[in-house]
Amino acid sequence: MNEPMWALEARSVEPPPHVPPDCVFDVDLYRMPGSERDFLAPWKALQQAARRPLVWTPRNGGHWIALRPSDVARIYADHVNFSSRLTIVPREWGERFPLRPTTLDPPAHLLYRRVLTAVLTRTTTERAEPHIRMLAARAAERLRLRGECELMADFAAGIPLALFAHLANIPRSLTESLPAYADDPRADDPSAAPPMMERFARFLRGIIAERRAHPGEDLLSRIATSTVEDRPIDEDEAVELATAVLTGSLDTVVSTWGLMILHLARTEALRRRLAADPSAIPGAIAAMLRRFPIMTKARVVRHDQDLEGVRMRAGDMVVLPPLSDADDAHGDEAGCPVARRAPHSTFGNGVHRCPGASLAQRELEIMLEEWLARVPEFAVDPRQAPRMRGGVLGTVLALHLRWDPSSTRSVTPA
Repeated sequence: MNEPMWALEARSVEPPPHVPPDCVFDVDLYRMPGSERDFLAPWKALQQAARRPLVWTPRNGGHWIALRPSDVARIYADHVNFSSRLTIVPREWGERFPLRPTTLDPPAHLLYRRVLTAVLTRTTTERAEPHIRMLAARAAERLRLRGECELMADFAAGIPLALFAHLANIPRSLTESLPAYADDPRADDPSAAPPMMERFARFLRGIIAERRAHPGEDLLSRIATSTVEDRPIDEDEAVELATAVLTGSLDTVVSTWGLMILHLARTEALRRRLAADPSAIPGAIAAMLRRFPIMTKARVVRHDQDLEGVRMRAGDMVVLPPLSDADDAHGDEAGCPVARRAPHSTFGNGVHRCPGASLAQRELEIMLEEWLARVPEFAVDPRQAPRMRGGVLGTVLALHLRWDPSSTRSVTPA
């Protein structure tokens, strides 16, 4: 029987002297075995195979991997001991494209975080809700009588980008130059990712310049005319903040939606309960967000420290994979994991928790409400298995669904 990839002899770089031999596992987060079928499964398998809550891999420059969800959440929140200066491995990749406020630590981080929290408020979410509902309702109504679809392309991918265009007050046609959902920023070379980020920045720079000269009430105008330390924000700063908002609102929402719908397609009791009682949808979304994290971020160790006998040295990199403490054992009678109050890392944690988390969660809730209102019964198409991709952002590439058109309902949008 072949050993899993992480049990093979370590290659790439030599483990430093402070790494215990039993911590070394050969893990490449960009090529996890089986991630094309389920990008979460290989992380769970690694977690079960390791005898320690912290392992070290020689891949991608060599780095630690935290395997306990409570440690992942704690490290996300602990900016004193773990820096966000580099959030991806290998470290030379992260060094090529710093992004405010994502790659800043307090107190500098707070200066820019305030700008985003002032823009992404509860009022912003409330004002966005009718547009989200319109987008989701139209998409579901267009598909319901077809009896089948590829959910990611046919329904989910267009909604976040159209919402951003609405909030930014730009024509939807302008966004056609942006990378499409599931475009691979890495392919076989991690160094290929920054140019994709630069495409987003280039797209936004002209708009930011125009809004600085002729501001309105839209999201980009508010960023472009904000202040930092009692001075006007400069163009580069505004472009970086806008890039963080745009990139954080697209593929993350779409892939999370894909994982949730895949779970509902396989969990009849929960699907039917939510279709019959839409008031239960927000709680189910919160629970599934915990169960299905998608990000794999990194931190830089700032001070030497121990974790259960394992010594991490200042300057080491530690990767925080998409591991959840919610599984089937914690599910309710309908198969939905129970939402807990303990910290989790789906939206990050601590000062770097996603400032758009509330808007993203409400977006997912409305998308599910409008879908289930029209297509309450659906299943994975047995002819075409779901396709995924691992990496920094776990991606649902394709999810083919089938249903009986006679089971659907036509609903007039409110």
